[in-house]
Amino acid sequence: MYEFIIHDDATGDLREILAADRAAGVKLAAFLAQLRVDQDLLDRLSQSDYGGSPARPRPRSATFNVGMWVAAQQKGMNLWRLRCFTDEIVGYRLIYAFLPATDQYVLLAIAEKAEVHDKDDERFDYELKHEIASRVINSYRDLVD
Repeated sequence: MYEFIIHDDATGDLREILAADRAAGVKLAAFLAQLRVDQDLLDRLSQSDYGGSPARPRPRSATFNVGMWVAAQQKGMNLWRLRCFTDEIVGYRLIYAFLPATDQYVLLAIAEKAEVHDKDDERFDYELKHEIASRVINSYRDLVD
């Protein structure tokens, strides 16, 4: 059985989101609660490219998509990202580690994604030098060391 663990950093992220945008925070909290108890959904979290897109979900019942965080994977870290299709939270990304030896998923961050190619957008952009990426990498290393 899979286990979904929410790291303290991700809990802090959720608290900040709840304070800034209550509707988005409530939707995210409900989604996380659903993940914690749904083995079928948890199984999807390590299926690269599961979910398709919001306009074309694959399978049709998909409510999110997942993918490897390529830059992190290339550095040997088993880090993934999830995007929900729900309108209020489509702009947020859940960044998590998959620990296959223990069948655990550890949510390390919830971040608003930056617009692609907008160098002035300081939100999360998947660059390993980004502040949130650095925090995630440090937390990941603490998990696996």
